[in-house]
Amino acid sequence: MKRVLSIQDLSCLGKCSITVALPVLSAMGCACSVLPTAVLSTHTAFPDPHCRSMTEDILPMAQHWKTVGADFDAITVGYLADPEQAEQVGKVLDLFSDTVVLDPVMGDHGRLYSRQTPDHVRAMAGLCRRASYLLPNVTEAALLTGLPYRERAEESYLRELAAGMLEFGVKSVVITGFQWDDIHTGFYGCDRETGEFSYKAQRIPRSLHGTGDLFAAVFTGGLMAGKQPCDTAALAAKFVERVVAATPEVSPFGAEFESQIPWLVQQI
Repeated sequence: MKRVLSIQDLSCLGKCSITVALPVLSAMGCACSVLPTAVLSTHTAFPDPHCRSMTEDILPMAQHWKTVGADFDAITVGYLADPEQAEQVGKVLDLFSDTVVLDPVMGDHGRLYSRQTPDHVRAMAGLCRRASYLLPNVTEAALLTGLPYRERAEESYLRELAAGMLEFGVKSVVITGFQWDDIHTGFYGCDRETGEFSYKAQRIPRSLHGTGDLFAAVFTGGLMAGKQPCDTAALAAKFVERVVAATPEVSPFGAEFESQIPWLVQQI
């Protein structure tokens, strides 16, 4: 059984981050361990969440695991509560796997999320150099490359973003949540060995919190099952598409991904 470590926040109410990574990766046949960067009462789409940063606890927890013989086949990294956490997470990566899937959770729709700052962007850029696979949305790719953000653009813009992300030295980059036109959404990817790949789906006119975290979890689970980046990215996109379709209304309490787990299991 493949072992995966998920390093991101634990939002106790609202389905995102660890609370979606753990069940999805488990359903895909991985043993998933967690290392919270913060514990929040809710995710940050709710007003004024209570937040406890875990900066001082990240490395001691990982060091204890090392003493009991723990190891991981892959590590996923997401939300950082403080820019200083990038250094601590980097030390955790030194202790364990060389396979790192990084979703640089910082913003969307051209804006930083609440509690995120330009210092977070600089810290995340440093972590990008440690990653094997990068899964930014368009906003995050623009922030990390310094290119202007565009809500809609030609495929040449995505190529430019991807080229900038590949300069961090990663194997593959997948730019998620791109609106291709009025009726299609999807992703654009580039792999150093196999080249470009992309996915287009009929756009469902609703935006749900946590879908990027679901994408990252399925992408990682697919890699652990032996799938190529282009194939596991397509699986992740199809899963998110089904989840959005199965969620009847937009709510900060999260997407109804649970009903689609049986379908996902059948794909592995």
